Amino acid sequence: MGGVPSGGSTWKNILIGVLTTVVAYSIVNYIKDKKEKRKEKDKIKTETVEAWRSMTKYETISEDNFYAAYCNDDLNSQLESMIYEKEQLVKNYEIISNRQGVDENLASFASRAIGQANEVKKMLENYLADYKRVDAASPTAEQEYKNIDSLFEIRITAAKERDTSALYSTYRELVSKYGDSFSITEDKKEPTASDLEGKWKETGLDKTFNIAAGKTFTMTADNANYPGKWELNGNALKLSFDDGSGSIVFNIKRFNTRYIRFSTNNEPVERQLCRK
Repeated sequence: MGGVPSGGSTWKNILIGVLTTVVAYSIVNYIKDKKEKRKEKDKIKTETVEAWRSMTKYETISEDNFYAAYCNDDLNSQLESMIYEKEQLVKNYEIISNRQGVDENLASFASRAIGQANEVKKMLENYLADYKRVDAASPTAEQEYKNIDSLFEIRITAAKERDTSALYSTYRELVSKYGDSFSITEDKKEPTASDLEGKWKETGLDKTFNIAAGKTFTMTADNANYPGKWELNGNALKLSFDDGSGSIVFNIKRFNTRYIRFSTNNEPVERQLCRK
């Protein structure tokens, strides 16, 4: 059997040393790379969470002002205020869209939201133009107004559904990447009994509710008064009439000192009361 070359052990040790160094270098760089990627992801998360909070704040302010505009009795001023709010929302979304370091899903949503806000703005402009074209003295004016209202309601509802779908989709994507650091629901104020006291008029109808401090109320409609008692349970305002004819439950969806958005009997259509 031939002998092992005298330098065999030396070369073996050198080879092992080189391999060990390469492995160690690879491990160090792997760990360093992971730390860098983690650092970058944390940075994107921080920027994205801040952008998301700014975005939801913009949305809340804009939506409050948008609904408050419904309380303006002058239609032209009402629609002009709504158009203005959409213009401001576009500007705020542009800030989010151009913000550096945010997640691509949120940036993409902001870009889409700009298009959606501009679409709604155009709807409002067309709605205002259509109303101005109607001859108020015409015998068909009332039906023309109803037709315009109906078409606008269909279009605005469809636009809102698209907005909601895109928002939830983006929310799920962000949560799957960064964890539950996002909130999709705004800070909704739950009204107290004293918040509701006062006179409220239902938008678009000749109907008012005078809610008094002593848990009594009076509904006025068609120049007739209907008194009763009221109670508040969470977001449910129950109005019971003294004549025994029954009661109405307002399921409050959104409360603001200027308005109340609600539905009755769990109907999907929302109605609005404005403080007078």
